[in-house]
Amino acid sequence: MERRLFIAGAAALGLARPAFADALPVPPGGRVAFKVFRNGAEVGTHDVTFSSDGDSLTGITNFNFIVTIASIPVYRYTLTATEIWSGGVFQSLASKVNNNGTMLEVHAHKTAGGYDVTDINHNDPSKSYPEYTAPPDTLPLSYWNKAMLNGTVLNLDTAHSYPVIKTSPGWNSLPTANGANLVAQRFDLTGKLRLSVWYDQMNQWSGLQFSLHGNWNYEKIV
Repeated sequence: MERRLFIAGAAALGLARPAFADALPVPPGGRVAFKVFRNGAEVGTHDVTFSSDGDSLTGITNFNFIVTIASIPVYRYTLTATEIWSGGVFQSLASKVNNNGTMLEVHAHKTAGGYDVTDINHNDPSKSYPEYTAPPDTLPLSYWNKAMLNGTVLNLDTAHSYPVIKTSPGWNSLPTANGANLVAQRFDLTGKLRLSVWYDQMNQWSGLQFSLHGNWNYEKIV
């Protein structure tokens, strides 16, 4: 499993819902948000906000968490990512990460052959991932768009891309951050990714679980 798995992403929605947005699972109200738990303790939040301008859809992800031991912060992580879509097609991505003091960036933009991807490690440029072209079926590993399960995903933290290998054990009742429950379908991803992600009957992102230096769980704010 990738050491740096924390990712986020998005798309956009205005007051007047453009026709192409009906083909994308943009959440009602233009925002999806979760409380993030590690080993049962709340450590942060993950949200995606959406806006539109004509046929352009923009999504901005913010993911922040702090791990503490005996109330002392020992690990901090923040990620901000912006996705641009046009006519329902993914066009570009820019993400910035502060991984406990290591400053990272990932950039991708659509080309005739797929998506050109670049990675920048500001602390140690020698560790930057080499520029490459990801396949045309690539989508960001930002979770809000269920279509990412059907092709290649781009990690917004590491800049790596890889095909999705998935199975679905079925439907579950998930607790929400508001003390209620929602019903959603579970998808288990294996290979380079090892996680479980849930989508409801309207294909809205509903939950996330994975193990990485602890057990992580998302509860949706509804």
